[in-house]
Amino acid sequence: MILSHFSTPKPLVLILCLSFSGSLFATTNTWTQQGALCHALPENNQNLPTAQSSGGDKLHANATRITADRVAGQTQTQHHAEGNVIVERNNETLNANWINYTQTNDTIRAGDVFTLSRSENQTIRGENLNYQLNNGTGSAHNTEFEINDGTRRLQGISSHLEMQNQNQMTMHDVAFNTCNAGDKSWYIQAASLHADRETGIGVARHAKLVFSGIPILYTPWADFPINGNRKSGFLVPTLKIGSDGTQMDLPYYLNLAPNYDATITPSIISARGVRIGSEIRYLQPSFSGSLNTMYMPQDKRSRFNHRTEINLQHQHQFNNKWQGGIDYNQVSDDDYYRDFYGRNEIATNINLNRKLWLTYQNNMYGQPLHAEFMLQKYQTLSDAQGNKNKPYAMLPRLTAQWHKDFGNSSHFAINAQFTHFDHDSKQAGSRVFIYPSLQWHYQNNWAYLKPKIGIHATQYWLNAFSGSPSHRFSRVLPIANIESGLNFERQTTLFGKPYLQTLEPKLFYNYIPQKAQNHLPNFDSSENDFNYEQLFRENIYSGSDRINASNSLSIGLQTRYLNPNTGQERFRAGIGQKFYLNHDNVLLSGNISKQTRNRSDLTAFANGWLHPNWYTDLRWHWSENSKATQRFDAGIRYNPQAGKVVSLRYKYGRNEEIYSNFYSKLQHIDLAAQWPIKSNLYAVGRLNYSISPRRTLEQTAGLEYRNPCGCWSASFVAQRYAKDLNGYKNAFFLTLQLKDLSSIGNNPYEQLKLGIPGYTKTNEVFHK
Repeated sequence: MILSHFSTPKPLVLILCLSFSGSLFATTNTWTQQGALCHALPENNQNLPTAQSSGGDKLHANATRITADRVAGQTQTQHHAEGNVIVERNNETLNANWINYTQTNDTIRAGDVFTLSRSENQTIRGENLNYQLNNGTGSAHNTEFEINDGTRRLQGISSHLEMQNQNQMTMHDVAFNTCNAGDKSWYIQAASLHADRETGIGVARHAKLVFSGIPILYTPWADFPINGNRKSGFLVPTLKIGSDGTQMDLPYYLNLAPNYDATITPSIISARGVRIGSEIRYLQPSFSGSLNTMYMPQDKRSRFNHRTEINLQHQHQFNNKWQGGIDYNQVSDDDYYRDFYGRNEIATNINLNRKLWLTYQNNMYGQPLHAEFMLQKYQTLSDAQGNKNKPYAMLPRLTAQWHKDFGNSSHFAINAQFTHFDHDSKQAGSRVFIYPSLQWHYQNNWAYLKPKIGIHATQYWLNAFSGSPSHRFSRVLPIANIESGLNFERQTTLFGKPYLQTLEPKLFYNYIPQKAQNHLPNFDSSENDFNYEQLFRENIYSGSDRINASNSLSIGLQTRYLNPNTGQERFRAGIGQKFYLNHDNVLLSGNISKQTRNRSDLTAFANGWLHPNWYTDLRWHWSENSKATQRFDAGIRYNPQAGKVVSLRYKYGRNEEIYSNFYSKLQHIDLAAQWPIKSNLYAVGRLNYSISPRRTLEQTAGLEYRNPCGCWSASFVAQRYAKDLNGYKNAFFLTLQLKDLSSIGNNPYEQLKLGIPGYTKTNEVFHK
């Protein structure tokens, strides 16, 4: 029957059909008794079944349609229906064994069991429903509920449920989680839960977290987002055990506004003391950034107190032409990273960047102009032996770049830069250079030719230093080179799969006259690593203080294997060498020397997928002088699927800097793996060992488990690594991750990702 929502009763139209038969479901007691383990459900029964509609025509707004097997005891305003009852109104559908409907106030009593679907993402099943259709209020007993917004799923059961309106519900004696249907491996049990879809907040009272049937956390009050949105409150504490004893962090999150927030983290390190950290993030249409701070007033294990760390990142878009930013980093003492961070952070944070920059982009004569103003200075930390090599500060640096194309084959570019270099203990001064160049580009389907000419002009103004008066120098060097190459292709197969293979020979002739530069300072130049790419650069030095002498021809040969359908590169390999047409050379010191040989060292590389499951990476540097390998890096990785990876890497250096100003032979072996040892249980490990000198650099071992339904995962990882020449640090990570809720413990993911090539988070591993 269809009942239109008017103030006066309307005649009844009865529709008889066979449609839906409800069934009882789990009660709260059933959840707590059977909630220890996940049990998989059939693919077509993963979610709580929604109420079934009648399939009739679409209703007008606020009209009510009742479909049932039979109707009994009807009056003008009271209606009773039995047998597969379906009630439809707006975006709500109700299925029940029987209903009593009062038309005057739009009230329904339904039983013995019912299923109510409210909108597209909310379903409630239960017993003995009292419900008011016009405002969505009501109550029910022994209910099972599901709220699913497409990104997050909340499911649970309660002994009594109250619906305040379409968006607010209160459940009493409730158990709930964010897992898939049928998965009760963990849940939160509470005296009450109030869920508000408008604010996206759920509030639980007298709540305890039950994991595998065992209560592990309790709180008298907790609120949390039910739709994935942010909200203020305590985050799950993290726990770490290591060389500094036990460390516990208790972060409190402040959702100050949709576009900025903050996190305050008090923590205690048992062997050191208490500290407090903060993170502030902000986002506006024209600027964004973050500020991170850490403060420890007293450190029982250090000679330093009042230990601090500051990291500021800010980006600002003033308009479509001007943008700028700040990158500022500071710690209170030289030991800070060695005491509080891992081996990778210690190695990469020797010079802490402090930079302010402003860029300008616009068109000039129809072509892009890029200009930058920058102030940069570093905080340099000494190593464990007290050695420190502080770079020059640039106060300021002004850079401009402009280029213009003439037709399809000519390209003019000009780079200019002014920098004032400042240093506490080295000679300061200013440098300006200008480098105009003109390049032609000719190509067809199988070959290309790129001649280039340019002039590099440099002027220095050096300050008085160590009794020497101020003075100035200049340097002007012409630069000419020609790059050419061929590209041959053929269809081939590798391990039974079709590929497009290329063969790419390449020549690069480079001419720069020799000019002594030992009277010039070295503010920012260093020699680049020798590799295949370096053979085809006009200058072997970075920076602008040193320009090599060159009359040379570089020869390279490269091959690539491409997917014939998509063009995706799967593998490449190459070999190359440089031949000197004269023997002049400019050293990093600026002195002129004579080459003792007529060709450079030999370099080769290979990297990519040799097989769908095998990846290799190889780099080789052969020394012509010593007739021996100078450097050799080789790695191979077996990765048949996500969560299964074994990698082996060998690194050799004939004369490498082992630590500050100490050079010797370097040999490292790095073995890493992630592998399932049984269903959903994974072993992870890494051994990074130095053969020369003999020392273990890092050891990592652990177990990771993901429950079959994917609602939680746990890991235990132990790590030991060298923090300096003589000292080691230990760390133990125990993590419990709950789907769409949070993680408990200190997550070792970043350490595992860096140490194990191809590592995949265990809770993201899904196999067919």
